[in-house]
Amino acid sequence: MVRASVLAAAVAAVGLVAACGDNLSGFEPWYLEPLTADEGVWVRTPEFEVAAGAELQDCYFFEVPPQAADTLWVDRFALALNPGSHHLNLFRVGTVVGLDPAAGEPVELGGVAGTVIRGGPCWNSANWATWPLVANSQQSSVESPVYEWRLPDDVATRFTAGERLMLQVHYVNASTQETPFRGRAGVNLHRSRDDTIEMGTLFATQQNIRICRSTPPPTFSGTCSMPDGNHWVAAVNGHFHSRGRRFSVYAWDGQSTTRPPDADRFYVSDDWAEPEMANGLELLLPRGGGIWWTCEYRWREPELGCAEVDARDPLQANDCCYTFGPIVETSEHCNVFLYYYPRTEDIACF
Repeated sequence: MVRASVLAAAVAAVGLVAACGDNLSGFEPWYLEPLTADEGVWVRTPEFEVAAGAELQDCYFFEVPPQAADTLWVDRFALALNPGSHHLNLFRVGTVVGLDPAAGEPVELGGVAGTVIRGGPCWNSANWATWPLVANSQQSSVESPVYEWRLPDDVATRFTAGERLMLQVHYVNASTQETPFRGRAGVNLHRSRDDTIEMGTLFATQQNIRICRSTPPPTFSGTCSMPDGNHWVAAVNGHFHSRGRRFSVYAWDGQSTTRPPDADRFYVSDDWAEPEMANGLELLLPRGGGIWWTCEYRWREPELGCAEVDARDPLQANDCCYTFGPIVETSEHCNVFLYYYPRTEDIACF
């Protein structure tokens, strides 16, 4: 990171309008170098307030700019978040259901122009259930607000000119997570210069989860099959909320109905708020198989009481049961973000 004076000079040099506001007090603002068209694509959200007690999720839409060869290969990502973020997810826009980029308000995103939908349909995961994952980050600490990831040698993600992407940003300033400054996110997509093997993605979620006051600490699992062929895992991370205790991902043979042995586990995280991305894995999955993932939970008393948690429970058990949903304070998740090569297709498992 650079000091505020250097940041101000750099912003002025590239002619950007930026109001760092609260970010100038308490930590040094992150700075990503703007990219030329030859270097790739860069995106910066405006700063925004996250009021005490608030939980925000906004969806920013933009198109991949025209390319000389009509194709942009990216072999390095830089993903930046101010402290307090719950996640940053980048998806390819697919079939529009209830989240229409054209319905958003216009917004300048640094290197591109786009639209933004604040809250509303941006909370409903069914609206982007079929949209392929591109990249994600859950890293937003004061000490390390930028996650930089270089893909394996000769591997890159492919984009086409005019392709529409969605940058989804989630911030929390409540009892489970805090946003001490203003919210902001940025992405750099660095152009690859080499011949490439295409990177594919897998997004999987176990939605049949219930973490209740009267039950023992529960564990929930899911499986997801890969297409036929040899596939190497390059990176993976897991995602759940504050009741999450341990997240594990295993190589799975595609047939077993019991959890694989610990020797087949290639990812584990005990940190729900800032789970690290495991990268550089180059793990060959069993042919005809895929992954098995497990989320272990411990029930926690909601700081503001159980009324909102009970209201979200589809079974109305009145047992303060956290169920699947996007709100950190009152619901839970059990999601996998996985990156593999060579790409056969982008995979979603629900």
